[in-house]
Amino acid sequence: MSTYLYGVIRRPGANSKLTAKTLGNGVGDPPARARMIEHRDLSAIVSTVDGPIGTQAGAKALRRDMAAHSALQSRVLAIRTILPARFGMVMPSDRVVIDGLLELHYEQLLEDLERLKGKVELSLKAVYLEQAVIQQAVQDNPRLAQAVAQGSRNYNDRIDLGRQVAQAIRARRDQDAQWLIDRIAPLASDILMRETPSELDVVRASLLVPTRQMHAFDQELEEIQEKARPAIQLSCVGPLPAYSFVNIHVPLEEHAQWAS
Repeated sequence: MSTYLYGVIRRPGANSKLTAKTLGNGVGDPPARARMIEHRDLSAIVSTVDGPIGTQAGAKALRRDMAAHSALQSRVLAIRTILPARFGMVMPSDRVVIDGLLELHYEQLLEDLERLKGKVELSLKAVYLEQAVIQQAVQDNPRLAQAVAQGSRNYNDRIDLGRQVAQAIRARRDQDAQWLIDRIAPLASDILMRETPSELDVVRASLLVPTRQMHAFDQELEEIQEKARPAIQLSCVGPLPAYSFVNIHVPLEEHAQWAS
């Protein structure tokens, strides 16, 4: 028997809505009931596992367990702040959860919980729609527009024109990314920029947003999308547990076994 970790919260009071029924089931087949390990002002959300989890149990089990992991964290997040553990953290015992996590990182965990109180993570992505952004980049550059109107006479000319269009899009992307971030920054407590692997990616970012700002954020995003049409398409996923903004990724490597 081992202990599977979902995250850490402040220890609930006697009248908390976070009950065993609210926590529900976790990972495994059959799924184990989630429970709390309490230590001073902290509680770890865990379940007991007996057998393989995730990839060790096969592709179908991996999908099942990842869905159960995410769903349980979402149920907790709807009630209170959680420092989420990433999928697949298996501890040897409840005692190790207390000694190797809750006690060892006690002050930092409390600090992180206070910092993230009332906040959620949103995953924002802005991408160019290729034909639309090419058209706008050409329209905004009279020299390019003239070259396109005249037509390319040979292969080298077409290659050169393509390079010029790509350069114009890159310059536009920097401006559009800054404009977008400037619009949403006042509504976010923190922003973590991600790599943009494609030239059509304008922005990939993780945002830490207070729940009280969610309505205003959604409205702002709708206005941004309206102004950015037709060249930019926005997508935003969340609210999510604040994975990207937790300073301590728990538990300690020397205590954990990774099921994923």
